[in-house]
Amino acid sequence: EPGINLKIPIIDMVAYRHNFKEQVINVDSQNAITKDNVKLKIDGVLYYKFTDAKKASYNVKNPIIALSLLAQTSMRSEIGVIELDRTFEERENLNTRIKETLSHASEMWGIECMRYEIKDIQPPEEISRSMELQAESERMKRSAILNSEGERQAIMNIAEGEKSAAILKAEGDARKTFQEARAIIAALETISKSVKNDDGMVSLKLKLTEKYLEAMNKIMTDSKVVVLPPSADTSSLTTQIVTGLELYKDIINNNDTGAASALMGADSQYNEIKQKL
Repeated sequence: EPGINLKIPIIDMVAYRHNFKEQVINVDSQNAITKDNVKLKIDGVLYYKFTDAKKASYNVKNPIIALSLLAQTSMRSEIGVIELDRTFEERENLNTRIKETLSHASEMWGIECMRYEIKDIQPPEEISRSMELQAESERMKRSAILNSEGERQAIMNIAEGEKSAAILKAEGDARKTFQEARAIIAALETISKSVKNDDGMVSLKLKLTEKYLEAMNKIMTDSKVVVLPPSADTSSLTTQIVTGLELYKDIINNNDTGAASALMGADSQYNEIKQKL
């Protein structure tokens, strides 16, 4: 009992000594079988302390050994109700359930279980390789999914950008066409007003003449066609033909290629045609 106790030498002896500090013991490694029949090697550590010296001395013999064996059996029982894949996920729950089982049984031994921790879980070598391959395939799967999602997002972004660019271009072209149409309408209205206010349409004739001269200049510059200037006397067809022959002869004399001279003939033939006209 607590307090001062007297002991008669030789007759009385100290039978049990207990340390009331928190202590730790290693739970030896052991084999356990999961719910899906996979053999595991598992070990742990147990933290405990004595709370009642009388119970620890007289209710159980070798309380530390009893507590260690109880921890091993409890650990095997908890592993047997879960599958291998959940063993590593449920480690925290396993520790809690084993600790509760030990606390309930060790209370009558005057021992309090503070906590229990699983140190290591070792599956068989074949299972370890399978788990590594499974983890690697899962990582590759996630990587492939992420890459495909990135490519999909990139394609969507590009398509969205092209769509927006096409819409903006179409809107710009439509606005440009509308502005050009408005400008043409405004120009036509201005021309119409000018024609109405211009007696004899002098301005219109002048503008048409400018356009005509620009067109003629372009034709005579870029084309190989010989254009005869209009004659004041539109009824004199003979005069225009003679003028054309004169121009054609001048071109042949300046650029004599042989074929042109053969086509035109000798000067005598040309003079004969001119006299007949």
